[in-house]
Amino acid sequence: MLRTKRTAKKPRYTSVLDLPPVPPDQLAALRDNIAVNGVLVPILVDSDGSRRKIIDGNYRKAIADELGYDCPEIVHAGLDDEEKRTLARALNLARRQLTTEQKWEVIADQLRETPDWSLRRTAKMLGVDHKTVAGVRCHLASTGEIPQFDRTVGLDGKCRLVTGANQERYTPGGIADSVREVMGRIDLDPASSPRANRIVKASSYFTQRTNGLKRRWRGRVFLNPPFDAWPAWLAKLEGEMAAGRVEQAVVIGPANISAFRPLLLRGGLLLVPNERPKFYDPSADRLVDPPFGSLICYVGKQTNRFVEVFRDKGLILRHV
Repeated sequence: MLRTKRTAKKPRYTSVLDLPPVPPDQLAALRDNIAVNGVLVPILVDSDGSRRKIIDGNYRKAIADELGYDCPEIVHAGLDDEEKRTLARALNLARRQLTTEQKWEVIADQLRETPDWSLRRTAKMLGVDHKTVAGVRCHLASTGEIPQFDRTVGLDGKCRLVTGANQERYTPGGIADSVREVMGRIDLDPASSPRANRIVKASSYFTQRTNGLKRRWRGRVFLNPPFDAWPAWLAKLEGEMAAGRVEQAVVIGPANISAFRPLLLRGGLLLVPNERPKFYDPSADRLVDPPFGSLICYVGKQTNRFVEVFRDKGLILRHV
């Protein structure tokens, strides 16, 4: 009886998650190195079975397969899917030369998956600074990509109240003075308080109780809204300008240029400050550094005046 020899079935590999691509020059250098030396750093997989997920080393595996080289593996079993993805992000942040934007996107990807983790837990798991995580979280919350939580889960699994989550931060006097210098006066601050208006000095203002989102705005508006609801305030401003009730406006918002696009399309100007603006903390009675950057946008007919007043404070952008 003739018997055929069975060959071992090759395992199938898939990636745990999609990460920012490696720049072409780095990929070419990695290929040249493997071509000469082979794969010196084993890839990390989740099992030694017929189906294996690559936690770290997708490019090394692909190049080794292309060249017909062996690719050593280390098995890290016992992780659930969320833990595999978190480990993959951490290893790539540590090993790969990512741009700042790519690093932010890896952190943002983690926050979208685990928005209830505390800042320090996220930072610890990814091996990054918690202030960087705070900046990314604030940006995602301001654009509505992740929810705001008044409680988060720490490394020990315990749920804790977010201290200072609802603390007010007021516009510093220097910025408010410059805004009045551009517009001549401030008719309305729709997201304010009696104490904040001592600095802004608007003719009228709305508070949390009177809710500026539900009222009409008029004249020359200065807007420094709570960042956790920033998209709603920006949409409100766009609506009031379209209705012709707001003639000029200055807005402070999170450092996300694309979010300001509707105002830039109206002929607005965008200031990228030389230094990260500080905000006044009334509870501490001092200026504090926020964990995120801010941009300042002007819309109205006094664009030349805005350039004249703010030109030394940063880079001014116009939509083309």
